[in-house]
Amino acid sequence: MQEDSNGSVVQWFRDLDAKEITVTGGKGANLATLTRAGLPVPQGFVITTAAYRDLIDSPAIQDAIARLDALDPGDTDALTAGAAELRSLIGYREFSADVEAAIIDAMTSFENTDSYAVRSSATAEDLPSASFAGQHETFLGVASNGIFDRVCDCMVSLFTDRAVTYRARNGIAHTDAEMAVVVQPMVDAVAAGVLFTADPTSGNRHVALIDASFGLGESIVAGDVTPDHALVDIRTDEIVEYTIGTKTVAIELHKDSTPDETDGTQRVELPPDRRESRVLTDDQLRTLVGLGERAETLLGAPQDVEWALTDDQFVLLQSRPITSLFPLPSPAPDDDRLHVYISMGHMQAMPEAMPPLVRDVWRTYTGNALSAAGLNASLSNPTVEAGGRIYIDVTSFLRDANTQAWLIERLAAVNELISAGLDEIVSRRPEEFESRGVTVSALPGYMATAGQVARLIGPAIPRIIWNLLSTLAGHGPTPNDGSWARLGELFIGEVTDDTTPESRARAVFEGIDFGRFLREVYPQISPLFLAFALGGWLTRTFPDHSEDVNAVGRGFERDVVTRINLGLGDLADVARDHPEVAAALRDGATLAELETVEGSAVFIEAFEEFLDEFGHRSTGEIDLSRPRWREDPSMLLAVIRANLADETAGDHRERIQRLEDEAEAAASRLEASVDGGLLGPFRRRYVRWLIRTYRETVYLREYPKQEAARAFTAWRTALLDTGELLVAEGQFDDPDDVWYLRRNELFDALEGERIDVDVAARRREHVQNADVDAPPVLTSEGEAVHGHPESETAPEGALVGTGVSSGVVEGVARVIRDPKTATIERGEILVAPSTDPGWTPLFLNAAGLVSEVGGAVSHGALVAREYGLPAVVSVPKATKRIRTGQRIRIDGSSGTVELLDTQSAAGDETHVEQPETDSSRVE
Repeated sequence: MQEDSNGSVVQWFRDLDAKEITVTGGKGANLATLTRAGLPVPQGFVITTAAYRDLIDSPAIQDAIARLDALDPGDTDALTAGAAELRSLIGYREFSADVEAAIIDAMTSFENTDSYAVRSSATAEDLPSASFAGQHETFLGVASNGIFDRVCDCMVSLFTDRAVTYRARNGIAHTDAEMAVVVQPMVDAVAAGVLFTADPTSGNRHVALIDASFGLGESIVAGDVTPDHALVDIRTDEIVEYTIGTKTVAIELHKDSTPDETDGTQRVELPPDRRESRVLTDDQLRTLVGLGERAETLLGAPQDVEWALTDDQFVLLQSRPITSLFPLPSPAPDDDRLHVYISMGHMQAMPEAMPPLVRDVWRTYTGNALSAAGLNASLSNPTVEAGGRIYIDVTSFLRDANTQAWLIERLAAVNELISAGLDEIVSRRPEEFESRGVTVSALPGYMATAGQVARLIGPAIPRIIWNLLSTLAGHGPTPNDGSWARLGELFIGEVTDDTTPESRARAVFEGIDFGRFLREVYPQISPLFLAFALGGWLTRTFPDHSEDVNAVGRGFERDVVTRINLGLGDLADVARDHPEVAAALRDGATLAELETVEGSAVFIEAFEEFLDEFGHRSTGEIDLSRPRWREDPSMLLAVIRANLADETAGDHRERIQRLEDEAEAAASRLEASVDGGLLGPFRRRYVRWLIRTYRETVYLREYPKQEAARAFTAWRTALLDTGELLVAEGQFDDPDDVWYLRRNELFDALEGERIDVDVAARRREHVQNADVDAPPVLTSEGEAVHGHPESETAPEGALVGTGVSSGVVEGVARVIRDPKTATIERGEILVAPSTDPGWTPLFLNAAGLVSEVGGAVSHGALVAREYGLPAVVSVPKATKRIRTGQRIRIDGSSGTVELLDTQSAAGDETHVEQPETDSSRVE
């Protein structure tokens, strides 16, 4: 075995160092681990990263790799050009004599072998957090005299366009990536395929998935066949499903290979009687799954295993982690039963990942709130974490016949996908949720919970009744009566009262008395419950006047959302009065840059007034790590810039006035519809009174969020203060590092302990979590239940969601994933992953809404109805299936989204069909 100063050029699978990924790459290290544990792996060796370093030992290549590392990860053209340069440079290189000698020496150990498999094995592939599948080269049926060329090709493939782009976008330096190459004799397989030790489709860790076909597995990889498909319950060995595929061909080894051949495989037509025959028996499936379980245990994660069947024995050809699985909930339940969790983020229309300290804040608050209400006695972990998100355990509600249907029905209004997902799981696995109703043994628990709720809410009932009666009499809470500000003070608690950063940080977690808080909140928001009840009454009473019912819920100048958009529109008008300011804004000037512009003082003063009222808001408000508008007003300036381009002075106020006029006209029509018969006048006055009460209360729906957002800003400031303190003490380089500590770590640090945390690693993990779509429903087995809205009347090919604001609109889609970095032009249809209050300014120009997340009472739905915009929410993967510039038609009544133009791309010209100024058509 030839060695140099950098290590061995060749490592056999049985060698101890072969398990080191830096030596043999991901694929080689995994095969070495399986071999040393005694699993059936065909013998083989790895040409190590030392040989790769030998191959690229050239100043020109080193300079080219350094230049590649310096490129912008988003500059695809530059990345592909750099990758092509490196492929060319490395492709002309040859191994040194020492390296060639070591490889030839290893090859002589194989006897009677004419054909080899040569597979790339990069140091950055086959990791739990990175998937390079299909990005590097594999060659089958390679003759011995073709080994060197194919090994070189594998090493060159470290710089395929896909591999280079993937590394750049995942923060993996090209200088840190190296290539090894696995060499094995070809296996003459009777059958082959893939085994997933967890179901990659559902995520269930207790179900294995097997695809199998005759001959070599390349027929499956190439898509030449429909393989047999099997699901096996790992715990019971039950064959859950076996579907026989249509296997018209097989790829086999050439039986008459000659030494000159570099491709020793051939495509063979299968006879009709074999095409529909079963590949594996039940016993073979169980044997294969058992091997997969052992591989998973050894390698520490669910595995994607390539296997072959030869001489009635299975062999494992390679094994890599399944990187597409959403993480398991943590901590795991302690009762060994199925638990079901719902996403807190989906319920808040903010399903994105949050950093660790923010998750600790919300897990603390959720646990305290459930405890105050007596609802967490049966749960050891009422909240769990997965993929940087918080999930709430609702298992006890689903196991109780008295609450299961109620929970599923109520959640439909908040998030249709959560409701549909829960309904799916309880329907599919009813045995896990069998309820015995109210038993004698359960009565004490029910009584205790009822008693705690009574003690909690009882003292507030007189105030609740008084507020309801006052509202009915026309004297309910108003925006300026001080009651909402007092509610905000309750939200904030003691956070702003304490004097030191440590005490303020502790107050974030411990400063709220939830009993007092709930007793104060319920009376304050009781008029909203009345408003929602009245809205439901109007809907049921006037089923043939749905448009008028919707109209009376619009046109509120005092609504928080409307005030935000009116304020931004007013700021655009101020800028119009000062042409130099308007020109600077159009050119992208920041607030600081505006200070030197003539006439800017008036604009900046007005902008500061706006921030005094709304500067505590932001997108993703529950993520305390995100800057608020006062800290980063760039999104607001972008909206003002768009308003300057798309509106004339006063347009925004005229639009709200039109909605108010329409509401009054709709109210008159509803009153007139009951003005018949002897009791007509009485009914008319009664309807007028109810509509007036409804309109005097329903606009308050965003005020609790407005005050809660003040608290979130106070909490953010308090926690950032601790970050500043830890920077001053030399513990951190950046105050924002505080978001990547856990609660206990933060307080240990504040008490003087040194921080022993890899903040950089946690930041990288957060970025990885942010790139993963979180399921609305998750089980303790890892099954991600997404829920799928159904419609029997949807047009062919249409996307289906939940209609939450009626009307039909056709127009150009604008897909926005981050409202801080994008704007929407007048008349475009907003397509978004979710819409919390921070998205409000974008509704000013939108003609309609399509959202992946939401329900009838989610923020986006409420704002869409307020503005009279057709809206469809809970549309799975809408931001991936719709492209900016594509023409779409959305029906907010039926909940469908039609893709009218499958060819349009961003920036395409679109036909303007809507009268006035909109590039949309509303019906």
